[in-house]
Amino acid sequence: MELTDYFEFIGEDAIRIAGTRVGIETVLRDYREGASPEEIVLRYPTLSLEQVHATITYYLANREKVEAYLALVRRRQEEVW
Repeated sequence: MELTDYFEFIGEDAIRIAGTRVGIETVLRDYREGASPEEIVLRYPTLSLEQVHATITYYLANREKVEAYLALVRRRQEEVW
């Protein structure tokens, strides 16, 4: 299995964890605020520990690209508010 198989790339502003409605920005927000993968699974019971680890690994392996994605998501959310 490839790392990208864990995700659904819906568009430039939507990357979901495959089989869920959870965006990677949700997991990464908690991770960047200091939550452990186990804590994140407790907060989002539809996710498996494997999915959370895959999301963190994807972030660490593609930090620049994912940071740009997170900035885009933040801008879009602010526009909606």
